[in-house]
Amino acid sequence: MRVKFAICMVLALCFVVPAIAQDPGTAEATVNGKSVSITYGRPNWGGQDRMSQMPVGFVWRLGRNKATEINSTGALWVAGKKLEPGKYTLWVKRTGDNSWALEFNSKTGIWGTPSPTDGYVAEAPLTMSKGSGSVEQLTIVLTPKGKDTVDVAIQWGQSVLNGSFKVS
Repeated sequence: MRVKFAICMVLALCFVVPAIAQDPGTAEATVNGKSVSITYGRPNWGGQDRMSQMPVGFVWRLGRNKATEINSTGALWVAGKKLEPGKYTLWVKRTGDNSWALEFNSKTGIWGTPSPTDGYVAEAPLTMSKGSGSVEQLTIVLTPKGKDTVDVAIQWGQSVLNGSFKVS
């Protein structure tokens, strides 16, 4: 009886612990009458400055487990390129020592790594700065700016990546 109970407890933990650890996040904004939402996993920082440790050329799925997804009811304008309304995955690429890009990919439902080798449809430049404090879990914030722009801030630990795109 005790062995059966122990087995049941182990199986229960296998399903409960990953669900707790995932702690999904959502960032939402309404811009130009259109809704934009980002759904992402929230890995823990753990005291290591992982963003600055990423090598140039590294592509990160921006989150945990399932690739981060953006969904918009309006067209997105990313660095002058129009993306039709709908769902895309978001990736962060380190493009230089102090430069980054938020990459939009048409493939959705992607789990784990590695990043896709194709399907990238647009990329927005990101700037990195040091935040005013430390954030333990990855946090993404969307902030409407003006009538058609949304600012995106990605904070993890003490690092903050900032960028923007338009919505029509």
